Amino acid sequence: DGTEHGIVVSVPVIAKGSSTGFKALVSGSADLGASSRPIREEEVMSLSALGDMLSLENEHIVAIDGLAIIVHRDNPLAQLPLQSVRDIFSGKLSNWSQLGGRDGVIKLHARDDNSGTFDTFKRLVLSGASLSRTSRRYESNDDLTAAVNYDINAVGFVALPSIGSAKALAVSDGVALPLIPSELTVATEDYPLSRRLYFYTPAAAKRKPVVSDFLAFVHSNAGQSIVARTGYVAQALYAMSLDAADGRLTGLLRLNLNIRFEDGSSALDNKSKLDVQRLAAFLAAAEHRESRITLVGFSNPVTGASQSSLSRLRAQNVRWALRAEGIRHNISALAGSAVAVSDPDSPNGHRNRRVEVWIQQ
Repeated sequence: DGTEHGIVVSVPVIAKGSSTGFKALVSGSADLGASSRPIREEEVMSLSALGDMLSLENEHIVAIDGLAIIVHRDNPLAQLPLQSVRDIFSGKLSNWSQLGGRDGVIKLHARDDNSGTFDTFKRLVLSGASLSRTSRRYESNDDLTAAVNYDINAVGFVALPSIGSAKALAVSDGVALPLIPSELTVATEDYPLSRRLYFYTPAAAKRKPVVSDFLAFVHSNAGQSIVARTGYVAQALYAMSLDAADGRLTGLLRLNLNIRFEDGSSALDNKSKLDVQRLAAFLAAAEHRESRITLVGFSNPVTGASQSSLSRLRAQNVRWALRAEGIRHNISALAGSAVAVSDPDSPNGHRNRRVEVWIQQ
């Protein structure tokens, strides 16, 4: 319950998986649908009479989360290639000794079919393979984590806030280095199993003050602080010191975001359009008004001058977007080296097409 212009407003929240949210929007029983996966094409079609659910007005990225591959804290394994995770959960690998671990039958724990967590797992991990029938299924991330904590041979996948005392494994995608799910690797969406969390609103619902005001609050610093307290990764910006492999970035601070693009396009995606606005507000703050900005563009790591030109063009596109927001800082646009965060030939290959933001105070 809460108040809206002095009137008490009661908002029922029903959490039964992402699919149920879209069904509720279709039936008109909900003003806002929460989803831990992007809307599917058939759902876009079923909601088309209520507006374009892929538009910036109706699709709202409210937080970043990651799927953690968790094992018992006494399991000696520290990292896994994404292909091995796929082989484990599809049943091709059935004993920890096949992965260099101790002898023991792998016990699989998975979310149920209604959950957006499982939809994301199917998309990012299984990639067309079928989940092994030996998997034990759960409606709750926390229940799954409790089961993994109880069995040294167990493995499962959960949202980041549900890792608890379990051990999260570093995951690598193809030629990319293994990455542990952390606030930075998830915020930048470099971690292979990071995902966006969404709200979807029909056009008519967004015209209701209580809905539009709530969405504005969600995107505000106050709303994003609640996202962080809940255990998800907020989209509030900050700079941090990192060891940069590229000598051109020595002494610069890395911001906790990557600008990404629509598939097969140089156009910013919906999240990045808002990220540019957040970045502009960040740079307009008094403490950053004299800062120098370096934008580093990346493409899929394929040799050739054309890839370097495309990487630089992506960085320039972000510079132009910042100029359109009124930012007049000294901004350099560079092409980055061929550093992959995902297998270029996998469904996640689009993650390599990104722009990093570095700042000199």
